[in-house]
Amino acid sequence: MTEDYLDISKSVMISAPAGSGKTEKLARRYIELLKNGSDVERILAITFTEKAAAEMKERILNILKKEDIELFEKVRGKMPMMRISTIHSFCLKLLKRFSLDLGMDPSLKVMDSFNADILWNEAVYECLIEDSASGERLFYEAIKDSGIRGWNKLYSILGEVHNKRPGIELALNGQQSSISNQEYFERIMSIYSRCLQKYKNKKIQRHCLDYNDLEIMAYEAISKNPEWQNVLYSFDEHTDHILVDEFQDTSTLQWKIIDKLTEEWRSGAGAKRETGVNPTIFLVGDDKQSIYSFRGANVSIFKNAKKRLTEWLRDEYHFVEIKENYRSLPAIVNFVNILFERIMPKGLYDDYKVEYSAFDATRKGEGKVELILLDSIGRTKDNRRAEAAIIAKNIRNLSGNYRIYESDGQRICNYGDMAILLRSRTHLSIFEDALRKEDIPFVVVKGIGFYNSPEVCILRDILFFLIDPLDDYSLFNILRSPLFSIGYDTLLKVVKDIFIDDMPIGYLFESLKKYASQYPNTLSLQHCITLLDKWLQMAEKTPYAMLLEDILSETGAWSYFYERQRYVNVKKFIRLVEEFEYNGLAGLEIREKLIRASRNSDEAKANVNTEGMNAVKIMTIHASKGLQFPMVFLPCLDEDSTAKSSSSIVMDEDEGNIIIAYEDDSNIRKKIPIFQRHKERLQDEEKRLFYVAVTRAMDYLCMSGVWNGSKNKSPSGKLAYIADSFNLNDVDSTAGLPFKINKAVSIKDSDQSPVAGSQNDSLRPLSCSLPNNEMVFIQPLDYKPSPIWLDVTEEIDEIRKKHGDDWIILGRAFHRVFEGLSNGYITMDGLEDKVMAVLKNEVLSNADEDRMRDIILSDLRKLDASGYLKDIILPVENSYVELPFILDMGNRIYKGRIDRLIIKDMQEAIGNRQKGNVHRECRESRSKGQAEGIKGKQKIAYIYDYKTYPISEKEIPELMERYSFQMSTYKKAVERLFSIKAKSYIFFTHEPRLVEMV
Repeated sequence: MTEDYLDISKSVMISAPAGSGKTEKLARRYIELLKNGSDVERILAITFTEKAAAEMKERILNILKKEDIELFEKVRGKMPMMRISTIHSFCLKLLKRFSLDLGMDPSLKVMDSFNADILWNEAVYECLIEDSASGERLFYEAIKDSGIRGWNKLYSILGEVHNKRPGIELALNGQQSSISNQEYFERIMSIYSRCLQKYKNKKIQRHCLDYNDLEIMAYEAISKNPEWQNVLYSFDEHTDHILVDEFQDTSTLQWKIIDKLTEEWRSGAGAKRETGVNPTIFLVGDDKQSIYSFRGANVSIFKNAKKRLTEWLRDEYHFVEIKENYRSLPAIVNFVNILFERIMPKGLYDDYKVEYSAFDATRKGEGKVELILLDSIGRTKDNRRAEAAIIAKNIRNLSGNYRIYESDGQRICNYGDMAILLRSRTHLSIFEDALRKEDIPFVVVKGIGFYNSPEVCILRDILFFLIDPLDDYSLFNILRSPLFSIGYDTLLKVVKDIFIDDMPIGYLFESLKKYASQYPNTLSLQHCITLLDKWLQMAEKTPYAMLLEDILSETGAWSYFYERQRYVNVKKFIRLVEEFEYNGLAGLEIREKLIRASRNSDEAKANVNTEGMNAVKIMTIHASKGLQFPMVFLPCLDEDSTAKSSSSIVMDEDEGNIIIAYEDDSNIRKKIPIFQRHKERLQDEEKRLFYVAVTRAMDYLCMSGVWNGSKNKSPSGKLAYIADSFNLNDVDSTAGLPFKINKAVSIKDSDQSPVAGSQNDSLRPLSCSLPNNEMVFIQPLDYKPSPIWLDVTEEIDEIRKKHGDDWIILGRAFHRVFEGLSNGYITMDGLEDKVMAVLKNEVLSNADEDRMRDIILSDLRKLDASGYLKDIILPVENSYVELPFILDMGNRIYKGRIDRLIIKDMQEAIGNRQKGNVHRECRESRSKGQAEGIKGKQKIAYIYDYKTYPISEKEIPELMERYSFQMSTYKKAVERLFSIKAKSYIFFTHEPRLVEMV
């Protein structure tokens, strides 16, 4: 291979395919600069992640230690001065270094994405409130134009626009154009500009920046600021060489920064050349691995940079294309070459399309590529379950049998050599379940759903109770958690038998104390109350983060969180709380931030170091980039990879101009060129994503999917790429293919399907023994997918949007009054005084108080006249009010409160129906046989969910549909808890109207 990239007299750009050792080449170039007299502080190396920067430093030092000990000692002494960092770290240092010249606060710090999202949400909601108060009604007009789901749509669009920073901000400051719905989109952009300014002001108040700010401000500092020439001159004085790793992941703005920093170098003049220094640029990457367009990466920059450097530097620049692959065995390299030469052909003139060049395998050995095809029965979930089962069996049989190659020969593989790569996390739980059924240890790498994990839910409930001891809901969850495991029976007795002569909010803890004093033999409950009391006292003077650590130790909770993923999630949560406290947030402010953050289901779980872990790794293809595995399983190839043009906003950066296009109608988008170009580019990225996936494999690649190809129908997804490239019209004819096809048996018989991948016809587990004195430590692994915890709650935003804030306040007040009436500590005799006492905690002005009191009293009179007050709300035997529950449905755990539950004898229920004095709107015609069947049963539970806002008759069908899931969940919870049949009703108390859910 040519060593031209080590010629430091010239600038170099390297196209280095997967597995070609591009990081090694960057390290060698860096060392060559050192050997020729460059100082570490005059070399700037930019990497994609902080981890990559650390690995780069380590690699440079390891090479020097082996090959040049004298230079190694010199460089090691200057390690703090090595300028190897991410582009964001470099921009921050640049801004801080010239903060006085730029008029910046030098104490600025960078927020992580978690805090940035919270701050952005605060800015949007505050702008909404200010817009309402000012009377400008920009928000109102935008919401009105969007129909019934106006706020959700507007909020989503604002988030979509915000995610396109920094490009969107550059467009706002320069030229922009929009396509279709011009007036509406201009209103959106006006709202966004206002929210963005509010967001910026909040950051200034907190002395913070986000990652986008770093790039925008750094570019403006070297291009637009009055001091830009001084900044560039100073940078040029201190920097002779720039090296950029993973260049294909560069965004347009990042390339503009690099371009501006090196502008004078390309002129062929300057002070450097007069002193004999020849400044250079070194770029290394692989445009076939550009898969981060959603983060702003622009694949066209790779081709453009190649052209520009040729024009600018001429003889002082050369382009190097690496041909060697040091990662994969020949079978895999051969398959990749044939496939991608056909789906990424040369001779394309679009800068967004990449062209494939074949590379050569250097490793000795054979390797194996297989394609498992399943017959489809039509249902996607069934197909995925069958496919996951086959892959799990394959993995189990390969472990301990398949031989993989290493530098000194071969060895038997284990689970730690294997990885399952998924396009998305849609079917993650299915693959987890399949591995668990086969007793295969696994770990999900870079998973999401941090706030829904059980360990975080428990910690959040503990924290919320410490912040607000009146938070009954959080307390109930703590009591039912493994920390205390207080039974439902005990809690139901407390709720039913013990009442505090005060308002209902926050009565649970005092009720527990009263119950425990009356029943001193309840030792577990006594212990629980003692601990909770102690924690509340400690919370008055102990930081919450420290107290959570103490609670985990005192309760032995670490025994439940021993599994590594759960352990690091707990640590991440405590660090978040610690950071909030460090920034001076009070308890209620922390609670509010965590409530908002918990709405983000995509929040990443804490990172787990899987090195040395004997477990199958499951991850997305995006997360696998930069990694390699001896054995790779790539399922779901039949999933449609055609990019959906679902985004209503597209930002195009062609030819230096930023064009923002908006169109909500998907049918119209199909006719607009910019949306079609965007769709095509996403389709091209799917090909690059496929390339990244298959090139992770070192020894063994197993692909799989459902074969739905026929004479009248082509296969879908990435299977279509394979079928078209290799003419797989007949999957039974596999002669001459660079891979083996294994057809699985019918999906219904997948448990007996043949297992692909074995090197021998009969598979036998490898028997092995360990030396007598060898100690073996086994890291415990949790094979079960972590369940997702979900609240079954009413959509407050929908009520606020349609009926206003007053009905939110009235809703809370009604629920407290109804609860008091049901429990007996509010009576009809002193009703007005109690209603006023409730409202004093909810409203500010006397006028609002009087108006809302009249509404509540009027509705109660209607309920009394209709008979519903007596039949449903007032005290009755075998009834519960505000009943909390947790419903475990496997992968999902639902929690919530049931407003009212009445358990009746079946005979009584039938008698009441015949008298016609209850459930007037719920009568149902029954045959004689049906009635006889019911009489034989003992009990039936009636579930009532209060909806206190006004409705019209025509709204009822839509509301029944909206609340159907909530009510069915209530019904399942009650039937499981009491082991009886249940009926559920929505009770519209303002009308009044009772509607049965069926």
